[in-house]
Parts: sequence; structure tokens; C-alpha cells
Amino acid sequence: MFSHLFQHAKKYLSRSPKSEDELFCTSLKNVLGYAPKQLELYRQAFTHSSVRNVHQHPHRRYYVKPTEHNERLEFLGDAVLEIIVSEYLYNKFSNKREGFLTQVRSKIVGREALEKLAQQLELARFVKAKLRNSSAKNILGNSLEALMGAVYLDKGYARAREVFINRMLLPYVNIDDLVKREFDFKSRLLEVVQKRGKLAVFETVSQPSKDKSHMLFTCTLRIDGEVAGEGNGMSKKEAEQRAAEKAYAAFSAKRS
Repeated sequence: MFSHLFQHAKKYLSRSPKSEDELFCTSLKNVLGYAPKQLELYRQAFTHSSVRNVHQHPHRRYYVKPTEHNERLEFLGDAVLEIIVSEYLYNKFSNKREGFLTQVRSKIVGREALEKLAQQLELARFVKAKLRNSSAKNILGNSLEALMGAVYLDKGYARAREVFINRMLLPYVNIDDLVKREFDFKSRLLEVVQKRGKLAVFETVSQPSKDKSHMLFTCTLRIDGEVAGEGNGMSKKEAEQRAAEKAYAAFSAKRS
């Protein structure tokens, strides 16, 4: 009996506490739904450029590895997120125009939206940074982008898509509520145009329909004299909105 108790106690005392890698892996698994293979990729995803890992170098006093922070992964993750969300919206809204899809996508992958999503996912517990509070803007959103870059490199596109759509987007973002918000393309376009110091002019004409039961409106939008978009509608407002939608989609594509 004493021998059995001694062996049990020995086995219990010999158990080592979970390593830092095990704890990190377990926490990430709760977020991603799988155990990461390349842990260093994920550590890098949460390491801000304000953190410097300094090493001795035979010919220099200090040597800083340039790829240890997350900026490169953030660059990759940004592209990965854009294609994931673009594909999702393209399939979900098969009858919607490019301008609509562009606007919904911007509301999902925009800086403020990603920052909020990262907060809901509690990613702050993973982030390593040495910043003052005033310099911490977008750090969580950027870390989320970097995390998606790490997922893509570790597991591929299909897993990255599954993780973002099923474990991040759908549980925390109500897409139906998102698309119910009215998109005022005219106001948005004018804001962008004015920031660039350009002039937008809406030229709208009307004519009776073929059966003369109602009026049809056609709007031509010119920016600095050049045609930027055209739209038709059963009211002046609708025609202007459609012209602005086409122009805004083109502007958004140039900025991305």
C-alpha cells in the first residue's frame, strides 16, 4: 500500500507545469479551432515592431533581426482577408453591384471593424508591444491581419477562409444588419473627391418612359470634367446615387 502511494506521489511530483509553448498553443487553439504547427509564425504575428530582439554580432555591437515583428505578416494577412471576404460576399450577394460589395467589404475589413473584432476575440492577451497608450491605435486590428497571414502560411487558404468566416466573422458580425444600413454613395464620393482637391458635377436629364407613364432620369457624373460614372433611375436621386456608386467603386479600386 505504501509502495503504491509512494509511486503515485512520485508520479504527481514529477509532472512538470505546462510550458509557455503549450499554453500559447492551447490559447490559440481556442481561437482558431486547431493546434498550430509553426508556433514561431504565430508569435511573430503578435509581435509589434516596437519590440526589439537584440543579439550579439561579431562585427557589430548589436544586431536586430528585421523579420521578427509582424509587419510582413500584416501585409500578407491584409491581402488574404480581402480575397476571403470578397469571395464570401460575391457568393452571398449574387445579384448585387460592385459598389455595394465594395462598401460591405470595407465595413468588414476596415481598420475600425478589425480593431473591434480583435477586441471581441481578446487578441490583446497575445500581443507583445512596447508602446505608449497614444501610440497603440490599430495595433489589435493589425495583429489580426498578421494572424491571418500566419494561418495562411501554416495551413493554407482553405483553412484561413474557414477560420475567418466561421470562427471570427459570423459569430461576431451580423451581416444582415450590416447590409441594411443605407449606403449614401453620393456623400461618400463627394467626401473622397473633396479630399483630393477635385470637383464633382452631377448632370441629370429626364425624359418620359416609352409608355409615357412615368419619367426616367439619366445622370452623368463628371470629375474635373471627365466622365466618372453614369446611372439611370426613376428619380433624380436614384440616378445620381447609381452614377456615384460606379464612380466610388472605381475610386475604391484605385486606393486599394
